[in-house]
Amino acid sequence: MSITGVTISSPPVVTFSIANQDGVPVAGLTKADLRFNIAKLVPGTNGAPSNWQNYINVARSGAVAGSQERNMAGAVLVDHLNGTYTYTFGTDITSAAANPCPAPCTDASGNPLDISYQPSLTHRVTIQQGNSAYPKYNATYDFVPGSGPVANARDIVTTAKCNECHNQLSLHGSRVETRLCVTCHNPGTWSAGTPNKTVDFKVMIHKIHRGHDLPSVVAGGTYAIGSHDYSDVHFPQDIRNCTKCHDGAASAQGNNWQTQPSIAACGSCHDNIDFSKARSADPNGHSGGDVSAVTDSESCLGCHSSGEEAGSIAEKHALPALLKAEGAKYKLKIVSVTNTAPLALPTIRFSITNAADVPYDIAATPAITGGSMSLLIGWSTTDINNNGRSNSQPISISLLSSGALAGTVTNNGDGTYSVTSTTAVPADATGSGRAGFHARFSADVNGDATKETIQVKSVVKDFLITGASLVARRTVVDMAKCNLCHERLSLHGGARTDEPQICVMCHNPNATDVGRRPKTGGIPVAATMLDLKKEESIDFKRMIHGIHAADMRTKGLVVYGFFSAPATQNPVDFSHVRFPGILKDCASCHTTSSYQLSGVWASPTQSGILGSTIDTAPSAVDAATLTTGLADQTDDLNISPTAAVCSSCHDDTLAQTHMTWGTGTFSATEATINTNLETCSICHGPGSVADIKTVHGVK
Repeated sequence: MSITGVTISSPPVVTFSIANQDGVPVAGLTKADLRFNIAKLVPGTNGAPSNWQNYINVARSGAVAGSQERNMAGAVLVDHLNGTYTYTFGTDITSAAANPCPAPCTDASGNPLDISYQPSLTHRVTIQQGNSAYPKYNATYDFVPGSGPVANARDIVTTAKCNECHNQLSLHGSRVETRLCVTCHNPGTWSAGTPNKTVDFKVMIHKIHRGHDLPSVVAGGTYAIGSHDYSDVHFPQDIRNCTKCHDGAASAQGNNWQTQPSIAACGSCHDNIDFSKARSADPNGHSGGDVSAVTDSESCLGCHSSGEEAGSIAEKHALPALLKAEGAKYKLKIVSVTNTAPLALPTIRFSITNAADVPYDIAATPAITGGSMSLLIGWSTTDINNNGRSNSQPISISLLSSGALAGTVTNNGDGTYSVTSTTAVPADATGSGRAGFHARFSADVNGDATKETIQVKSVVKDFLITGASLVARRTVVDMAKCNLCHERLSLHGGARTDEPQICVMCHNPNATDVGRRPKTGGIPVAATMLDLKKEESIDFKRMIHGIHAADMRTKGLVVYGFFSAPATQNPVDFSHVRFPGILKDCASCHTTSSYQLSGVWASPTQSGILGSTIDTAPSAVDAATLTTGLADQTDDLNISPTAAVCSSCHDDTLAQTHMTWGTGTFSATEATINTNLETCSICHGPGSVADIKTVHGVK
């Protein structure tokens, strides 16, 4: 859909064309299929930015809201039967009598609205394709009715930037383009209340994305629009990373956040500040300079600029980028893993280099010694299970002790270091094993005399235990896709960063959170837990699906430990996590076709893929029998592999019953699962009657 022109002498007249994905003209659409809107861009005053103001407005529950024309009486749509159309608005925006401003005709703060026709200003016409039988599409067109080029523009955030997280941002049916959103979501649209609440795009979007961490919410308040409460929304990266959404390279005014601050935009995140008051007079007032109270946006840059008292806005929000750049100065390397046969004590040779591959002298680098470094050893890469280890956790070797290299570490004198495990490879280990290297460092990166955690990309290296050739673990997740939302995925205190292949060493099929759950009489008791479970699987393939789908599950997801203190007691409830994209679009996270039931997933157990453990010690009655059970994987009760993945999202009873028809198993030993092969791929494999790609609508 493309708007080709607009003329205004009374009601606006719009010409546009429509073609399908192959470029073939499309005729036959009616007024009922389309929605039309027109707005003007009003220049800001007193330092405030320009704002859109809709010409078409309605009164709503004591407030004013921007609106659209849809199948409006008096409007005329002419189908020229060749893919081109002409639409004449039913609203005469040039006449105040024909288009009166609805009462109370103010914004949320009581300032009067001006919806008079001003042909010298930049205008925007939008068309929304509103028929669900057709693809979602919006068209926009900027122009100046009084002739001349568009000199004043306002394109802050592109739809493409939003869709890096949201897949296809789609609201109010089929509104999918930010250039359309702002024609209604501007200061002229609000909801009545105590106080009144604006739904101006810059305010609403900032508040939604900060959600749970808004100062007003932290203080016990809420942020809701109508019946939609956003107080539990967590932005999946540092909220100070403004360039995640605001990108000057992607939109003409994308850098306005640095150069044109406003009380409305800044106050939407910093909503605990009353800019009209000085901090000296009110603890919630604005702080800084000789004049602390701020009544308009004109003076903001006087302090919030580089070299001035408050520093520039970009500088104050720069920490995420500084930390990322600092982390890139360090490259963890596993040079070799030797002496890895069954019952042997492996030796790992490692180094840390800069971006030019020049090794650091670790002992002489305070940023490194002031942090944390560890090596992991796990097995087998067919599907890591660490059999024989308590709760299936890998061997862990700490490389630092009291701010210095651990005494077990040897400096080889060539920029590399070596350490030998004091725990042997198990006698029954076979195939390939894996070493992992993870770290976090510490340094003051922004000059505020406070050390920050430096996140450094983790690395892995596989090695032979038995056999003649390495077997790599399957690659399932595309880290670049994870970081479209997370920017830099770093967990467990910033020590595991940007490498899912190290995550699976601990988050393996046999592992649960049983060790982190509180104990009664030496064992976890389901009735005392938040989720009424003895333990929860932390298998990567199950846990990550469960976290991302938590808001859609019937039972939510609770994992104990790691994220809060004391780590052995506190539960982390993911039940309200909202996935920002299209949840069923597996390609949002997965590499190519790794989500499909093909290759090793056509018959997973035959390919060595393990089920997910849900009960590590079924017979445990006290601390001693729990310890014994954790070291013995043969008695663990598991969910078969495909069922474990699918039921992590589809967790209702009907769905799980369906999975058992495909010989899925929800509580059996691994030995039993291996003799009762899943047949899910017969119906859900590629090209089958219910191919996952088709059923999920993956593009």
